[in-house]
Amino acid sequence: MENKKAFFIILCLIHVLFYCILVIFKWINLNIILSYEFAFFSILLIVFTSYSNYKKFILAQAKNHQKDFIYPSLFYIKKIEKLPRIVKFISIKDDLSLNFKDRLRFFTLFFALFKLIAYGVLVAGFLFLHRQDKLDIL
Repeated sequence: MENKKAFFIILCLIHVLFYCILVIFKWINLNIILSYEFAFFSILLIVFTSYSNYKKFILAQAKNHQKDFIYPSLFYIKKIEKLPRIVKFISIKDDLSLNFKDRLRFFTLFFALFKLIAYGVLVAGFLFLHRQDKLDIL
């Protein structure tokens, strides 16, 4: 994220706006505050883990493809030769169907360990609030 500070300020403003709405409508009590705070920070944890997981995946893919590019020194280059492109045609059926390796890679990307832990924290927290009779949904 390029604008982490702006994202953080927007989240804080949304957080404060919700409390202003609660005060205006006089709905403020401990159960609502606990439910809202837990939901807010759990969703924030899920967003952060998803972001970090996708960032790690993209950086790993960039490192894999970086070796394909050769950057010769400009000192030795006199004339840049343009070679004709070799175009490979593939059938549409091959393009749409993923092989097992790609499916496994996308599956592990979607179900990352930290993301599953973040969802587990969300569910466990709401179950805890429900069992303590503190869960309150507007």
